[in-house]
Amino acid sequence: MMSIFEDQAELAVPGPRRADATFLRRALSAGGLGQVQEVEGGGRAWLALACSRLTKGPLVVVLESTLALEEVSQDLTALGAGEEMARLPAVQTEGVGTALSLPSADVLGERTRTLQRCLEKKGPGIVVTCVQALMEQVMRPTRMRQLGERVIKGQEYDLAVLAESLALAGYAFEAEVLAKGQAARRGGLLDVWPLTEDWPVRLEFFGNQLESLRRFDPNEQRSREEIERLLIAPVSEGDDETEWGEPADYFPENTSFLWVGLAALLHHYAMSRELAGEGGADRAERDFLSWRLELRQRFARGGQVEAGGPEAGRDLGLRLSEGLGELSAQALPADALEAERAKWFRALEERAAAGWRVDLFFATEAGARRFREAHGPPQGFYLHAGTLSGGFELESAKWMALGEADIYGTRKAVVAKRRGRRTAAARDVTGERLANWTDLTPGELVVHVNYGIGKYLGLYEILFDGQVQESLAVEYAEGAKLYVPTSQIHLLSRYVGVGRARPPLHKLGSKRWLREKKAAEKAATDLAAQMLETQAQRAAMNGHAFAPDSAWQHDFEQSFPFEETDDQLQAVAEVKQDMESRRPMDRLICGDVGYGKTEVAMRAAFKAVADDKQVAVLVPTTVLAQQHYETFLERMGRFPIVIEMLSRFRTKAAQKEVLERLASKRVDVVIGTHRMLSRDVRFADLGLVIIDEEQRFGVAAKEHLKQLRLMVDVLTLSATPIPRTLYLSLTGARDMSVIQTAPRERLPIETYVVQDSDELVREVILREVNRGGQVFMLHNRVQTIDYMRARLERLLPGVSIGVGHGQMTERALAKVMRRFVRGEYDVLLCTTIIASGVDIPNVNTILIDRADRFGMADLYQLRGRVGRSKHQAYAYLLLPRHGHLFTVARQRIQAIKRHTSLGAGFRLALRDLEIRGAGNVLGEAQSGHIAAVGFDLYCQLLNQTIARLKGDPQRPVIDVRLQLDFIELTPAPAQAAKAAVIPREYIEDESLRIQLYRKVAGVSYEREVEALAREFRDRFGPLPAPLRRLLALSRLRILAASLGLQSLATDGDRLLLGLGGHQFLTADGRHPRLLKQDVDERLAEIEKRLRQMLAARKGESNG
Repeated sequence: MMSIFEDQAELAVPGPRRADATFLRRALSAGGLGQVQEVEGGGRAWLALACSRLTKGPLVVVLESTLALEEVSQDLTALGAGEEMARLPAVQTEGVGTALSLPSADVLGERTRTLQRCLEKKGPGIVVTCVQALMEQVMRPTRMRQLGERVIKGQEYDLAVLAESLALAGYAFEAEVLAKGQAARRGGLLDVWPLTEDWPVRLEFFGNQLESLRRFDPNEQRSREEIERLLIAPVSEGDDETEWGEPADYFPENTSFLWVGLAALLHHYAMSRELAGEGGADRAERDFLSWRLELRQRFARGGQVEAGGPEAGRDLGLRLSEGLGELSAQALPADALEAERAKWFRALEERAAAGWRVDLFFATEAGARRFREAHGPPQGFYLHAGTLSGGFELESAKWMALGEADIYGTRKAVVAKRRGRRTAAARDVTGERLANWTDLTPGELVVHVNYGIGKYLGLYEILFDGQVQESLAVEYAEGAKLYVPTSQIHLLSRYVGVGRARPPLHKLGSKRWLREKKAAEKAATDLAAQMLETQAQRAAMNGHAFAPDSAWQHDFEQSFPFEETDDQLQAVAEVKQDMESRRPMDRLICGDVGYGKTEVAMRAAFKAVADDKQVAVLVPTTVLAQQHYETFLERMGRFPIVIEMLSRFRTKAAQKEVLERLASKRVDVVIGTHRMLSRDVRFADLGLVIIDEEQRFGVAAKEHLKQLRLMVDVLTLSATPIPRTLYLSLTGARDMSVIQTAPRERLPIETYVVQDSDELVREVILREVNRGGQVFMLHNRVQTIDYMRARLERLLPGVSIGVGHGQMTERALAKVMRRFVRGEYDVLLCTTIIASGVDIPNVNTILIDRADRFGMADLYQLRGRVGRSKHQAYAYLLLPRHGHLFTVARQRIQAIKRHTSLGAGFRLALRDLEIRGAGNVLGEAQSGHIAAVGFDLYCQLLNQTIARLKGDPQRPVIDVRLQLDFIELTPAPAQAAKAAVIPREYIEDESLRIQLYRKVAGVSYEREVEALAREFRDRFGPLPAPLRRLLALSRLRILAASLGLQSLATDGDRLLLGLGGHQFLTADGRHPRLLKQDVDERLAEIEKRLRQMLAARKGESNG
């Protein structure tokens, strides 16, 4: 289908009037200087584009903050300057006392990429930056060239020298490359993730020749596609002060500068200087002038344009357009909003009729198509792909540019990259690797399927069955030790229980473990039967089958301005499948905070409304109701859907009107708190109920919801993480979707546990405000919140502060929240009223006062209120300066601090949240059994039980004992000629070797053995002979199990095929004889014999 943008006239951005162009050209010529009036919104990008066309060299656009940089670069891309533009962001390193957080690898990478482009002969035409970035120190250009490495396929390099060069350039060598700035060397392989690349790259050498360069997926560590060459930029920027310079060192001599908003630039310059400890506000103005004068003299072959200076600048005729951008924040009823939009659009049509050209920018093609269907192709209107931060007009050219926010009255937001190159940031790795929590660490408790709970001691070489081999040592009660061979490593898992109680170790040979395991098996069976019975009852019910997706549904989903994660798409597909069946839906969506559950719910709501059904969205708090209301308006505003809200933010009269319209089907979607469960709430045709955080409702409300589930489709959202092991175990017994992958470009929240002090609070808030962001200051005592406000006002005289808490009147609280969302407050001083679901992307710092008074789950939820955009977010857990913390509080806070990565809720869950999540799904009665046998084993039992009750085929368990006297099981190099192991020199990292031993031990099919061989080859290079033999042993076990054997052994030339007890499989009472003497040939001979026996058995059965 042809894009709706393809039949539109090409975007032609008009320049300034002739006299204005002459003025700007003179200002931008060698030594020139000119002042123009302040410009705002999308007009800043127009001015930058106009200046770049009038200067002979590159143009550096200097803005006040990171937020302004995002908006202007986004606007420039919309206006067609994306290819010639480069962004130079501030690193935003966060200092906290003596701690210093590492800068974001993505930000460093973008900065490095821009600086490298500036060194090229044909560099960027426009460099968009902010005052902080221009002040920061960077590596000198000579050093950048010296440390950068360029490699080309087919060329020769000394691998050792190359690895050493990467280490000097700041790359951290790890066992595996999981994040930007890391490298790993394994034999003839060198993995590296340059800051400037979206994917890590694997370099494979044959001798000194670079045989191949392959991008690989950090989640699976598997190769994706080959490339021909790679530029590896340095990571660190040097320790020697002589190696430091400034970004201006990279600019050509004929560079010109555009300074946008001098007052704001001065304000942020002063804050940056103060934060760096380089002087106060009294010297800032003088230093700012000196700095700019120095740059003007240094780049005398270029010019300078200042916008919004103290002197009256030249009026270029640029004006902001009056759009509908502020209306959504006023929470107008849907019909009033539509009336305002119609009135505004008529005024636009009158302008177009008078000869104006109106260019409309849409973030997605679906948004443009929806507009065109509603208004047709009006004369003088042109539709374009792009996001514009704010509309503007140029009267001299009779030209107007407008964005979707101006048209639909939605909140202005910086939109993420849309469906370009898919990036593989480290956070995606975190999301994928959450299931890897079974990794074993010495000192931790483990569970052995046959012997119970013990303490893992480490990997040792012991004499076992007459052979020295690697085994995992586990200590049991009374100091008894069990040694588990690597071939049986799959029988061990890390113990995760309930609560903080540490269970006693089991005694080897006692019956306690058998009793507890049997009780857990029975409990799992009862639970599985109950779940399957409930599911069968619901399957017999006759509900409403929603129609397949409409064209509007497709347009609505395409208008989502971010890239969905695979988990999100899977959840959406599962929800739609449920809705289109006759059986009433009862699906649970689990996911970490900010992972996109609301978007899944909105797509379900839209589908229901498109099928002429009403939707109820039930939330636990009034603030969250307001948040959802605005989000639904923002996403659905361009469709004829009536959305209303029922909460104490609305007056009694307004609530009464909503109820009347709801009963007469004049409202499609209603969002509210428990108020919606009242008897006076009647729907004309309710089709879908969406429940957010059901566990936060009371018993009566839950009973009401239980009745609803029998009548309509119900979708429940939960931010309490559910472990993937439990999710997989419940497959087929409980309708549940897990969103476990972070949105792309999302960064982990940097978390600090610090003592409260005026200096720290002031510095943290100034840093966030300086980069254009906002701050949550959480103080959970209403009685003393005014004292905290007075403290903040004393520390931060230039910062605007709002106060919000649950004891305020509905109207006052709603007004404060709206003003904060619009950016009128820099800081929101609040109680835990923000804890549930509040999503304001520009808030990227939170300070939690007296963090020791909160539970782990509460701290995790509160921390999740920030970090909802692609900017680095920070959480500060403030502790009192004096007094002792209780042990439990200290442990809780340390756990929160450790689990800072994305999806950390799934790891935290292994201590607190996950078990609570399990309780929500399984019921509290199961907690004792989880504690007795450990979480992992409980999930295995549940999984096996559900499969058995449903009659599903179960994965075969390969339990064949191998004892081949010609094979050595030690990794000692002296035994390599006969060994069947993962050699240490092939994989040096012990935890990684254990992880891979677990994979080898857990295979059940020959195809899995072959897949493992390919994985080893790709990740670690050609397989050494000992590893090939280890995989051959896996094949022998699988073949032996297929023959019903319990053991496979050799005694000299005899092959002993054990059937159990003292019985053997023989031919005419004799054991088969082996003819080959070479180790590898003998293994191949045994495999051939087993295959022949299998073929013969199949032939007999067929006969």
